[in-house]
Amino acid sequence: MIGIKKQPEPQALLAYRKQAEACYDGANFSIVKAEIRSSLLREQGYLCAYCMNSIENDPLKMKVEHWQSQSQYPERQLDYKNMLAVCKGNEGSEYASQHCDTRKGNQELSINPAEPAHSIQEKIRYLGSGKLKLDDPILNDQINQVLNLNYYRLNENRKAVIDAVQHVLARTKGSATTGGLQRLLQDWSSLDRQGKHKSFCGAAIYYLNKKLERVKK
Repeated sequence: MIGIKKQPEPQALLAYRKQAEACYDGANFSIVKAEIRSSLLREQGYLCAYCMNSIENDPLKMKVEHWQSQSQYPERQLDYKNMLAVCKGNEGSEYASQHCDTRKGNQELSINPAEPAHSIQEKIRYLGSGKLKLDDPILNDQINQVLNLNYYRLNENRKAVIDAVQHVLARTKGSATTGGLQRLLQDWSSLDRQGKHKSFCGAAIYYLNKKLERVKK
């Protein structure tokens, strides 16, 4: 995960919420939902809020997640701050293969990538294997059991990113200097011309920040 900076809610959602008996996926909600999807994707750089895989503005390939579930927190069903764009998470597959919101369902989470106070990027560590680890046992359990973010294919994708960064550092002259590391970090942290982050960029950002810490000592 990487931190998400929430933007103002779509005007269509603001107007819809003022209607009598307004509810998520209620009458005349399809246009509103399309604006929600677009807004969430823009503020997240077209990455799943949980696994950081790239997602497209297509309801068949992504969905809107309610961090606090609609069933347990119906009062937050139209709260934009409670919404995240997420991948399908192997929806329809066996439970062991599911991840992100598909795996989470109505379970509770203690960490929200869109909540600055949770400081998500300061809590997650990326191992060389691509595996995620948190020192807090409760959060670590939620990453594994609730979101299944250490599903083997996600680990492989994160490891591939770390390997790619290491390859650049090994082959590009001057890249392992403070300036070179900062430029590479900026590249992985920035959006491209389409407003998109690189898939699984959190792994590269973590690795490069650690390299910078060691170089500066």
